[in-house]
Amino acid sequence: MRPTGIICAVLDCDADSIEQWNRWYDLEHVPPNVSMEGVMLGRRYVAPPELHALRVVGDPASGFADQRGTFMTIYTLCQPPLETVGRMSELREVLYAENRMKFPPEKKVVRDGGALELVSAVSDPVLNLPADDVPFLGHTGLVLVRRQASDEVAAWYRGEWATTVAAVDGVHGVMSLHFAGSDDQELDLVLTEGDLTELVPAIRSAAPHHPEARIIADAPYLLIDPLRYPWAEAIRNSSLPATVG
Repeated sequence: MRPTGIICAVLDCDADSIEQWNRWYDLEHVPPNVSMEGVMLGRRYVAPPELHALRVVGDPASGFADQRGTFMTIYTLCQPPLETVGRMSELREVLYAENRMKFPPEKKVVRDGGALELVSAVSDPVLNLPADDVPFLGHTGLVLVRRQASDEVAAWYRGEWATTVAAVDGVHGVMSLHFAGSDDQELDLVLTEGDLTELVPAIRSAAPHHPEARIIADAPYLLIDPLRYPWAEAIRNSSLPATVG
């Protein structure tokens, strides 16, 4: 099966419920979604305070602004993304009807995301992997770049920018995806290993953004190790919003 794209959700939960919400997500929310037809993989990510400090946000109305969007979930797909997200929405209603969506809805919120089609992918030149392998690369973190640009600039990102970023030490691969139903919005996912506080400046130095691109967000995240949340207390003791409201 070849990867076709992703479903991405950028989320927040109340700070007093971080462990409870993450355990519910790991144990009760991800499994039924990954078991769906068309879904190959589910991974979750977090931006602790030190990664929020590295975030660049170009749209103050986006779900990444004002220290929002601390968590992210990505499902890797092998069927058309819009069809799969439709089935996922139907499944959610079934889970509610069966009382399997038990975490209090008022203590969590989806800030951003959608169904995206995989356009291109490139690995670290030393790995030299085919594009279909890149979504499954092992990594400890990623950098999300949500951007809006002309077709010419988007092609530059998929080619020159992605190739340059993939060659940075600590980067294993770069995926470029297009928001289904959008004319000009895309997402780059840079799969990384190592200290993001050092790696993010190195990526930005090696491959600055195109001057004609509108960068909605450039945001690093750590890969969540299921059922282990060592960053929870740091989030609670930081300036990040304490409630989803």
